[in-house]
Amino acid sequence: MTGSGPLTVAAVGAVIRAYRKASGLSQKDLAKLGGVSRATLNYLESGREDMEIGASRLFALLDVLGVPLAVPAQIDRAADDAALEASVRHLGAARRRLSVSQIVEALAAGRVPEDSAPVLAAYFAAVDTGEAVLAVRTAAVRSGHAPKDIWRNARTLAKTLGVDRPEWHRGG
Repeated sequence: MTGSGPLTVAAVGAVIRAYRKASGLSQKDLAKLGGVSRATLNYLESGREDMEIGASRLFALLDVLGVPLAVPAQIDRAADDAALEASVRHLGAARRRLSVSQIVEALAAGRVPEDSAPVLAAYFAAVDTGEAVLAVRTAAVRSGHAPKDIWRNARTLAKTLGVDRPEWHRGG
């Protein structure tokens, strides 16, 4: 499975449904071949966020259907950079003149760059967990600091900026 969007139950379920139908299998048949209950397969294909399936069972279903699963052998730094740039644009921070370099600088130093407190606070308040993890990973690579130090700085920055979001209180 490849794609540029987030991996969700609905996205995985839609792929499994498409492959199952293209393979001429009923839910009952695929469930038996993949070692899951028909109800579990139905929940997965329906995109129910509250459903539970273990990784080995999910991989078994994907294997039975021959669904390609692409997992990178290493971190794609260019993709990380592009995703962080897109995140900043998406959150509107770029319009307020906040750059990825300023985010990285702030996370690496643990200080708010001069004249950027309001836009940095807006960024810290708007990101989701994945974007926060991406920002920390990128800052660690670009600055040469250990990720645990970047997380410590992120917690300090969040407190300084008055942003009480759990996304910044992880790691390290």
